[in-house]
Amino acid sequence: MQTTQAIVLRAVRYSDTRMVVSFFTEHYGLLSAMVRMSRGRSGGRSALWQQLTLVEMSVDYRSSANMQKVSDVAIRLPWRDLPYNPLKASVSMFLAEFLYRSLRGEGENRPLFSFLVNSLQWLDEAEAGIVNFHLLFMIRMTRFLGIWPGVDGYARNAVYDLQGACFSTVLPLHGHYVEAQDAMWIPLLLRMGYAGMRRLRIEQGRRRYMLEQLLLYYRLHVPAFGELQSLEVLKELFS
Repeated sequence: MQTTQAIVLRAVRYSDTRMVVSFFTEHYGLLSAMVRMSRGRSGGRSALWQQLTLVEMSVDYRSSANMQKVSDVAIRLPWRDLPYNPLKASVSMFLAEFLYRSLRGEGENRPLFSFLVNSLQWLDEAEAGIVNFHLLFMIRMTRFLGIWPGVDGYARNAVYDLQGACFSTVLPLHGHYVEAQDAMWIPLLLRMGYAGMRRLRIEQGRRRYMLEQLLLYYRLHVPAFGELQSLEVLKELFS
């Protein structure tokens, strides 16, 4: 048995007493486990299994197993505001699904795990200025997945080739590119930290467009990324 920290990404009810929970762990990457549901008046789920909860647990890891055995699961760091603030809760729902889809097949990646924990802590503690958090989070995470967008060749008249991950003065034949007038936000976001994000002023229509382009970038570079069901909720939230 190995003790590891983990972030809960998804919990799906399997029966009246059990759930399948997907975690991103510090030591093993993405894994799933069958867990027992807590008994309660509503038969509800324990706070342990809420999306993006940071837990510590013991894992009897078997590389050939689809379902791992976990025990002694406990909340590692209780969130102060993340599950209770309506805006942050909606962002969290989107991020949980985004992470579940983008981390499929991801093994041990401790720098990525640290980035996720630090980012969630920042979001939990932030008092204001979080409307662009999801954009910065998504583009910064590319570094840890090995799909960091290249910014060499940036020029005012250059489009951003999403498939080639580079700026280009020639329109790509595949059609997956960001127009020149909108491509400047890519190097801007890549240089920015969460604290400086408050100074970033993006109109609603452009924020939605940036989100759509970032998701397209992930679909082009992460196998089987697919469509996110929570996307419309986030679009509505920031419209």
